[in-house]
Amino acid sequence: MKKVTEFHKEGYNCAESIVKAINEEKGLNIPVSIASPFGGGMTVGATCGAITGTLMAIGAVKGRETGKEANETRKLTKELINKVKEKYGTFECIELKKKGVSCDEIIEYSYDILKESI
Repeated sequence: MKKVTEFHKEGYNCAESIVKAINEEKGLNIPVSIASPFGGGMTVGATCGAITGTLMAIGAVKGRETGKEANETRKLTKELINKVKEKYGTFECIELKKKGVSCDEIIEYSYDILKESI
């Protein structure tokens, strides 16, 4: 089992698990609490928490500090969303669950994409 799914089994939501794992693996200090509202598809089955957590981590590592800089995260965001949609047909939490995709599966898949991106 991967560390990212271990965090999920410890009680962290999907988004928190991604942030906590990337912090540990890369020595980052992204506040895990920032991901708390995003589990369960923002608690309403919308965009999967693993995806939003991955996007938070991408923003923390590759994001810009000023409006004058190019936004390099847009390309990475589009790649993540497209890969998830290609594999699962959706990035919505409720739809993923209807298709039988477990949280651990989408957490691992999103985390693998994150590690490739940063």
